[in-house]
Amino acid sequence: MLKTVLLAVIAAALAADAAAAADDELVATVIVSRHGVRSPIAGRTPLAAIAADPWPAWPVPPGHLTPRGAELARLLGVYYRDLYAAHGLLPAQGCPQPGDVFAWSDVDQRTRVTAAALLEGMFPGCGLTAGYRARAKVDPLFHPARAGTCRIDAAQARRSMLDRIGGNFTAALSGYRSELATMQSVLKCCGPAVCRASGANVSCTLTDLSTTITASHGRVRLTGPISIASTAAEVFLLEYAQGLPADQVAWGRASTPAALQPLLRMHVLDFDLTLRTAYLAAREGSALVQRVLAAMRRAIDGRAEVNEPVGRRLTLLVGHDTNLANIGGMLGLHWSLPSYLPDATPPAGALHFELRRERASGGHRVRVRYVAQTLEQMRELALLDRAHPPEAATATVEGCRADESGSCAWSAFEALARKAIDPACAAAP
Repeated sequence: MLKTVLLAVIAAALAADAAAAADDELVATVIVSRHGVRSPIAGRTPLAAIAADPWPAWPVPPGHLTPRGAELARLLGVYYRDLYAAHGLLPAQGCPQPGDVFAWSDVDQRTRVTAAALLEGMFPGCGLTAGYRARAKVDPLFHPARAGTCRIDAAQARRSMLDRIGGNFTAALSGYRSELATMQSVLKCCGPAVCRASGANVSCTLTDLSTTITASHGRVRLTGPISIASTAAEVFLLEYAQGLPADQVAWGRASTPAALQPLLRMHVLDFDLTLRTAYLAAREGSALVQRVLAAMRRAIDGRAEVNEPVGRRLTLLVGHDTNLANIGGMLGLHWSLPSYLPDATPPAGALHFELRRERASGGHRVRVRYVAQTLEQMRELALLDRAHPPEAATATVEGCRADESGSCAWSAFEALARKAIDPACAAAP
């Protein structure tokens, strides 16, 4: 059934692309990508404290891209080259012209290696490299609050989040009882330290924990059942994508994509509240949205914003799933890939901002697409090309009227984006 759905989606996408190509031409694309498959990150709550069983060992330090993650990103880069060469944006062979491609990544190993792998997939042997802040611990383009260039008011953040859920978490969690029960059966949470920190009995479960909002190190987070379930679900997804044996994916208790989907609802909920809430999204996402606009503006009239280097044809920015969620919250972007939950941000998934020029009028339009490998493609290290593509979905943009190809007028998109940008957080020094 899923294969039939995927084939239908691919056919519809090809038809939409053919229709769009007849009426306009692609002049530039900005790709904002998440890094690829990494090992679990050592969080504030140790993973050992939220699960009864030992977690699997990984071949790299915590938070690092794995060699498999790099290869998966390279395969995605091969597809990007095939896709955009077919649209005339990139040459079918050889290396791009100087200045046509610009790439930048966050400072972390997982983002730098992902960017390198994507570039090698797109332009093998060309020696293209992604820039990054070599002597910095934090890049304000990707983490303005942590970098100290854009302060988050904890009280305002808390109010903004609570306003979205009716003032407390009781009602918000009522619709996730089944997912929490399933997660509890997989994790067998919780360790005594977690229970005590939440004010629960020493022997407690996920549903006994209280939910609180905390702000530290420039990041607003949740503690309690949403956060724990979100973290665990993401780790299970990474275990599956990394190709670990089935009995090491959620200890064999949720080791298939179908079993993972309900658990991942908690991850989507966590990101929706902490990263897509308008105030937080604008504080953290404005610098990246500003860079996206600068790249498209250069493609239109040949100039870029000061201190915002971009490519004439392709700009690649490699950061994190948090960045994608921030941009989605700012611009009212929503996407739905066939095998994922709505607005999911799987490893190496990316927002593609396509700037198109109408052949008849010369006017410009913007189409936003989300592209990501399926979990099966990641687990199988599947080769990708236009005949065997990753999943892709055209994103809707709230307040931007789209045509049948899913694109909206550049003037409307630019106005919407500039209205959403928080000027105090837009310029990354």
